[in-house]
Amino acid sequence: MKLDGHHVLIVEDEILIAMDLADIVRDAGAEVVGLAGSTQQAMSLIGTHCITVAILDVQLGKENSDEVANRLGISNIPFIFHTGGPVKKLGPSHWPHAPLISKPATSATIVAALAKVAKLPVPSF
Repeated sequence: MKLDGHHVLIVEDEILIAMDLADIVRDAGAEVVGLAGSTQQAMSLIGTHCITVAILDVQLGKENSDEVANRLGISNIPFIFHTGGPVKKLGPSHWPHAPLISKPATSATIVAALAKVAKLPVPSF
């Protein structure tokens, strides 16, 4: 499955995970527009880059990614949640259209979820 032509924002506060996600996205043919480790960094990238799909970690240190999800939703930019912890009151429950992918996830799972929200054919692996 290719994500050719897509511009992906990765919002993840753990740099090694963010770099791994970036490799997965690039291997699938998409461009990574930026890695954001905080809500502030993500909002800045959303305001200055063309983004077609995003990956959001639910918990970013002491903050969550709800503000980022809100901004993406308002901008009609699809996204997936990628999280390793329990989901609290906010986050994915407020965004039923956004798939929740548990960490660790395979490359195939991440690419398939991105393809689904980006309305591309879902790959068979």
